[in-house]
Amino acid sequence: MENRSRVVNNRTNRTNKTNKAAEYQYGSAVRKLQAVPEVRTYEPKRRDEEREQERRLRRREIRRNNRVNLIYTTVLVSCAAAVFAICYQYLNVQSAIKTNSQTVVELQNQLNSLKAENNSHESEINAGIDYDAIYDTAVNELGMVYPSRSQVVGYDSKESEYVKQYKDISK
Repeated sequence: MENRSRVVNNRTNRTNKTNKAAEYQYGSAVRKLQAVPEVRTYEPKRRDEEREQERRLRRREIRRNNRVNLIYTTVLVSCAAAVFAICYQYLNVQSAIKTNSQTVVELQNQLNSLKAENNSHESEINAGIDYDAIYDTAVNELGMVYPSRSQVVGYDSKESEYVKQYKDISK
């Protein structure tokens, strides 16, 4: 028994020594001699359910936010694509207008040259006509005469110079 009591006394002496050392602390930066382990307390099942419900709510919110982000991104990408398509079409239209205006200028130049050529040909043709020879041929060879005043009938035309006669004009 003596051995047992010595063991017990040695244990108590050790603890007393450490307790006494713990009572007196020297210096400004005191160290902890023994770190106290964190004590976990048992939380009722209700707390676990509340935490699980909070987790579910957070997950739902994250999913909802992800859906909103996906929708936002989709709308943003579609708007960007629409703007790109509109810009592309605008550039195509501008290019077509430029090409057409160049073609129009070329065609106008061609038309002006053709008009000038036609006018020169018409002048040549009119210069080559001998109206006196035509009059002599009509009167002498064909027996044509000018109409008298009683043969000329005047009318007012509301349309252009073109007239179609479907029946004889009454006197």
